[in-house]
Amino acid sequence: MMIAVKMRGTCGELAQGFYRGEPILITCPIEKFSTAIVSDEFAGVEGLGLKSRAMLDKVLTVSGGREFNRGLRLTSELPRGKGMASSSADIAAVAQAVALSLGQRLSLDELGKLCASIEPTDGIFYAGVVAMNPLTGRLIKTLRAQERFQIAVFDYGGEVDTLKFNRRSDFEFPALDDEINFTLTESSAFANQKILLKPHLEELMTFAKSLGAVAVNVAHSGTVAGIFFRADDSRVAEKVAAIQRRFDFLQFMTLTRLAI
Repeated sequence: MMIAVKMRGTCGELAQGFYRGEPILITCPIEKFSTAIVSDEFAGVEGLGLKSRAMLDKVLTVSGGREFNRGLRLTSELPRGKGMASSSADIAAVAQAVALSLGQRLSLDELGKLCASIEPTDGIFYAGVVAMNPLTGRLIKTLRAQERFQIAVFDYGGEVDTLKFNRRSDFEFPALDDEINFTLTESSAFANQKILLKPHLEELMTFAKSLGAVAVNVAHSGTVAGIFFRADDSRVAEKVAAIQRRFDFLQFMTLTRLAI
């Protein structure tokens, strides 16, 4: 028996704040994954951090305190501490893989609640772009993405401990407009400058748009920024090189696509 579950990561968020008094996050899912494998072909638990081990215990508890006597291996394409939902992808993949190995399938609502019980979740278990409550995992709205934009992911450097960051009491995320849509992306990124500064962000946005970029987003509790190009743009590689030359303090991480 072998069960493999893949969960997408993100390039930060399209927007984050409050909507009608409720915490809200608009997801930015990308084609990079964490993968959890449960199998009888190997033994032991490999690659799990503290949060993933906590999720393993939670799933066994909600399944009636059952024992887990199979092998469990977790791997990821997502770097830690960058705001790319590595922890959310890890714990969601572990949760569903273990549940399936016990003959159960967690609903999206169950996954949301389990993930949010460990840390604020990025909602990567929902398909496509959604607005959701990161503290409860509740789906608020499904959004229609225009296309599978190419996203050039750049890193400002360093790491952010999400749990410590979200326990801070010296800031408040802004209230978002009554209409939840993609136009919130850059206004939310600017509002977040008071919380977690991305140096030269406005200059980066202006330069990226001069190259034909559609938008720029950020990880609101991480170190990455994403530059969105049209899905059919064949010159993205040279545009990425131009951005690297202009902003040499940024590290180019990867070119991926918005998952819709």
